[in-house]
Amino acid sequence: MSQPFGNWPLLRRLAKARNIDFDLRPLPQSRVFTASDGLRLHYLDWAGSGPVLVLLHGGMLSAHSFDLLALALGADFRCLSLDLRGHGDSGWADDYRVDRWAADVCELVQHLAVTSVHLVGMSLGGAIAGHAVPGLGGKVASLTFVDVGPEVNFGATARMRAFFDDVRPVAAVETLSQQAMTVSRQADPDLIGYRYQSLLVEGPGGFVWRADRRRPANYDHILACLAELPGLGRGLRCPVLVIKGGRSQVLTPARAAKFASAFANGRWELIRDAGHNVQEDQPVALAGVLRSLINLA
Repeated sequence: MSQPFGNWPLLRRLAKARNIDFDLRPLPQSRVFTASDGLRLHYLDWAGSGPVLVLLHGGMLSAHSFDLLALALGADFRCLSLDLRGHGDSGWADDYRVDRWAADVCELVQHLAVTSVHLVGMSLGGAIAGHAVPGLGGKVASLTFVDVGPEVNFGATARMRAFFDDVRPVAAVETLSQQAMTVSRQADPDLIGYRYQSLLVEGPGGFVWRADRRRPANYDHILACLAELPGLGRGLRCPVLVIKGGRSQVLTPARAAKFASAFANGRWELIRDAGHNVQEDQPVALAGVLRSLINLA
C-alpha cells in the first residue's frame, strides 16, 4: 500500500485563499483498521474535542476530499475521513456493494468505540451513509447528504465519468490536472492540483489511479441503492440535511426538497457557487451549515 498523500504546503495555500486558519487545526493522523472481511482500511483522524463527524467521499475521490472542510470546522470537531474500500490508501477488494461499504462505516465506528456520530456523505458517500444508518441505530446524531438523493440526474456526471475511464498513465500529476481543467473549467487550478495529487500514485508506466479500476463501477446497483434512501430514513428522528451545490446539475432544487421531506426532521440547503464537490468548492459555507445542523442535534 502506498503512503498517504500529504501536500500540506499546498493545503495551507488553499486554506489561506479561503480565509481558513490552517495553523489552528492540528494535521490529521493517518490510521488503519481491519474490516471484518480482513481488508485494511485507511482513514484520516482530524483530532478534536467536540462532536464526531464521519465523512464519506464520492466515487473516485479519497479521504483528502474533506481536508479543507475539516480545517474550516476547526479543532472543536473530530473529523474521521474514511478512504472507502477500493479508494485512496484503503485496500482493494472483490466486494464493492453499497451494503459492504456501509458495513465498513459501522465497523469503523465500533472500532473507535464512538457512541454518537454525525454522518456526512457526498455523492456515492451519501448512498453509503444512508445504508449505514440501520447498522448504527441510535448512534446517528445527524445525517447529511451532499449533492445526492434518490432522483439524481445521472447524465450530469457523464463527462467526468468518461474522463475517469479515458485516463491512461501520465508522466506527471500536473498533466492530468491540466486535462481535468478541460472538464471542470470553473475550478481553481490549485484545488484541482491538490485533488489529483491525492488520487494518483506512481507506477512503472507513470502515474495511475490509486482507486481500483480493474472492472467498471456498477452504476445500476448504486442508483438502485440511492432509490432506497427515503425508505431507510423512515423513523429517523435526528436532523437530516440535503445539500445541493448551486452549480451542480446532479440534483434539482425540487428533488432536493422532495428528498428532505421524506425525513421527519429533514431540510435542504443550496450552497451557491459550488459544483458537485461542495466540500472542496465551498468548505467554509458547508462548515457553517454543518455547525448549525449539529447545534440542533
